[in-house]
Amino acid sequence: MITFINTPGLKSFSGLQMHTPNPPIGLAYIAAVAREAGYDVCIVDGVGEALDNISVYPGRSDFMIQGLSPEEIIEQVPKETEVLCVSCMFSSQWPLTNIIVDRLREAYPDTLIIGGGEHATAVPEYVCRNSSIDILVMGEGEDTLLALLKARADRAAWHDVMGVAFLDGEEYVNTGLSTRRRSIDELPWPAWDLIPLEEYIARHQSNGVNIGRSMPVISTRGCPYRCTFCSNEQMWTTRYITRDPKLVVDEMQSYMTTYNVTNFDFQDLTAIVNRKWAISFCNEIIDRGLNITWQMPSGTRSEVFDDEVAELLYRSGCRALAFAPESGAPEILESVKKKVDLDKLVASAQIAMKHGMKVSCFFVIGFPDDTPETLRKTLKLIRRLAMIGLWDVAVTKFVPYPGSDLFHKLQKTGKISLDNDFFHSPMDFYIKDADSYCDAMSSRTLYWWMIYMFYNFYLISFALHPIRTFSTLMKGILTGQEDTRYAKWFVDRIYTRLRWKRLEKAKS
Repeated sequence: MITFINTPGLKSFSGLQMHTPNPPIGLAYIAAVAREAGYDVCIVDGVGEALDNISVYPGRSDFMIQGLSPEEIIEQVPKETEVLCVSCMFSSQWPLTNIIVDRLREAYPDTLIIGGGEHATAVPEYVCRNSSIDILVMGEGEDTLLALLKARADRAAWHDVMGVAFLDGEEYVNTGLSTRRRSIDELPWPAWDLIPLEEYIARHQSNGVNIGRSMPVISTRGCPYRCTFCSNEQMWTTRYITRDPKLVVDEMQSYMTTYNVTNFDFQDLTAIVNRKWAISFCNEIIDRGLNITWQMPSGTRSEVFDDEVAELLYRSGCRALAFAPESGAPEILESVKKKVDLDKLVASAQIAMKHGMKVSCFFVIGFPDDTPETLRKTLKLIRRLAMIGLWDVAVTKFVPYPGSDLFHKLQKTGKISLDNDFFHSPMDFYIKDADSYCDAMSSRTLYWWMIYMFYNFYLISFALHPIRTFSTLMKGILTGQEDTRYAKWFVDRIYTRLRWKRLEKAKS
């Protein structure tokens, strides 16, 4: 038996760029592949099994742990388990994940523990040397895990398996990423039957705004771009692979029946790059007459947007999406290799909104080369977006994400020390005294720049669209449905946090 473990989630209420645990779609995919290969599979979902079990993170008051305790996770592991697979997608979860790994090792001293996820791929040697994990699966995990399991059954050397990292005595071994799978249409759908999916759906634990019963879907894998602040290239390479639009819609239609969902949150790194694919996908939904909504909360590219594409997106049910200009300064975009035409992005946002979609934009300030002058250019773009009627912005301070080019450069210069405080730092967007990696400005200066940008955008936006703002907030308060990120933040502040505080008080 193989037991996959989804460790407890972290939830933050700081700012509009909220972090909230989602159904573990990556783990569900890998479990489905292992099951299809004939293995007996179990998932212990440390989040979904106890979404109302909350506790304050030790030493922190700005985010909370959501899910099972380490002891409760171990109790749910079947005694006949032969292999334990632990996923850590986000580096901010690593300190908590490592505690659980240690407890698993104590309870199952002779059981093979396999680690995976983006964090393991980003800093594999650190994980190998600082945890009880036996071996890591790096990058795209399905084929690598099957090869590793076969090597285990054959008692073959791990050195011959591509895509793994481990310690051979004191020697660190990394066999490099395995070849990316091209035939992703042949993969089974995620093993949602092994996860308490209804618990997520009922509480709207998802990445997007709440516009109905929702579940995640992935239609593409990878990203063809090479932004230096992103860990995509180390995890996925730059190969961008799309699924057959018909098969994606088949999956969505099946979930409508099985789980009674009406909305889909696309978790792709960037869902729309290919114009032909986007048109085909939209037409597939329209031709079937599916009465659904869908959104792209993680962001997408703006280059393919024109009136034809935007009209089809809306007709097919797309209601919300995000673009990621990152900065309003061309020199910063060049330094981080962000390939974006800002004028085209603004025009695309206008086209999308003209056709009825709610558009937001992501910004990052405090890149190493940022200066007050470059931030003024970003502020100018933010004001411009507010003037044209953009619905939301999210402004965050730069954190060198493990696995990115900027992370490796800063590590080489001694500006990064790998420890629990650093791994928590991706959650510290809104902390005044968090580390600054900007040569020209301190963390406190960046913090006030960030607040100033938020105020500029929302004061202009609310002043120009008072009725829209009022109706959006009232809809969130009265129905729980959220059209925007600021409504999601507002509703979470009123309902979710108060409910959690009551639960925490009842426990004590």
